[in-house]
Amino acid sequence: MTTTITLSWGDRPIALEAEDGKTFLRIGSNLRVDVTDASVDQLDRLADVAADLADHQRDRYRAADVADQVAAEDGIRFAGVPIQRGPVAA
Repeated sequence: MTTTITLSWGDRPIALEAEDGKTFLRIGSNLRVDVTDASVDQLDRLADVAADLADHQRDRYRAADVADQVAAEDGIRFAGVPIQRGPVAA
C-alpha cells in the first residue's frame, strides 16, 4: 500500500538543516525530510526533478503571458490560462 501526502508550500523557504549529526531538507515550516543517508544518485535525481519542475513552471508563466498579450491586442483587459489544482492536505 502506498501513502501519498500532498503539501503546498508556495514561496516558503527551502533550506538544508543540520541537527544531531543528521541533515534535513526543510521545505516550508511544516515539512522536514531526512536526507542524511541519501545517496549521491538520489540527491542528483532530486535536483533533476526540481529543475524539471522549474522548467514546467516557466512554461506555464510564458503561456499565461502569451494569452494576456493576445487578449490585449484584441482589446481584452485580462485573459489567463486556468490553473488546475488538485486536493491539498491542510
